[in-house]
Amino acid sequence: MKPEENKYNNPKNPLHSIEWGKSTWDNKSFSIRNRYNLENGKFNKAGSGEIPWEDFKKMIVESIKRDYFSSKEIGLLLKTISEKLLSDE
Repeated sequence: MKPEENKYNNPKNPLHSIEWGKSTWDNKSFSIRNRYNLENGKFNKAGSGEIPWEDFKKMIVESIKRDYFSSKEIGLLLKTISEKLLSDE
């Protein structure tokens, strides 16, 4: 499970991206970063967060169990998962 692209650029906000890769605390650990840049192009430390991959996955599962996702959001997740599974065949 190694994606070819390790960055998603938000088309609605050019200062926002999501990045996957080696963590900043341990180059053997994998993490995901919700990155925001400042208007001058520098990294916004206060507005960005990096999370270990295993924690991120657990956060999604536990959020679903606790009804923090709406039915519409869960439907979108299921649709995306189904499309991904079909494309891997």
